[in-house]
Amino acid sequence: MLQLLKSKVNGDYQRDSCVDDRAMIVKTDKGLIVVLGCAHRCLINTLHHARKVAGEERIHMVIGGCHLIDASKELINQTIEALKEFNIEKIGVSHCTGLNAGAMMAAEFGDRFFFNTAGMVITVE
Repeated sequence: MLQLLKSKVNGDYQRDSCVDDRAMIVKTDKGLIVVLGCAHRCLINTLHHARKVAGEERIHMVIGGCHLIDASKELINQTIEALKEFNIEKIGVSHCTGLNAGAMMAAEFGDRFFFNTAGMVITVE
């Protein structure tokens, strides 16, 4: 993982462990739409938390960065296996997901998967 940021701890600057993250949860008739920032705290953890906070088990769509750009093939496969358990209808990844993880997800999820690029318009009916 690229570490450019520093945190001041007890007067000394140390590498920032990047434990922060943001996600937006939208509750719809079809289930939750989870818009990820960069999933620093793990995509799967974020999805579990979204369901808990929203009081809704169904996840209709996940959009955003999955923070898998430097992940091993094993971790990507574990993430894909965990994603299957959510039965998500649409998965749109971007930026920090990386091409390897994106390609592996595309192969696994087929037409449920898309690359969420800048300027894309997504309509939820």
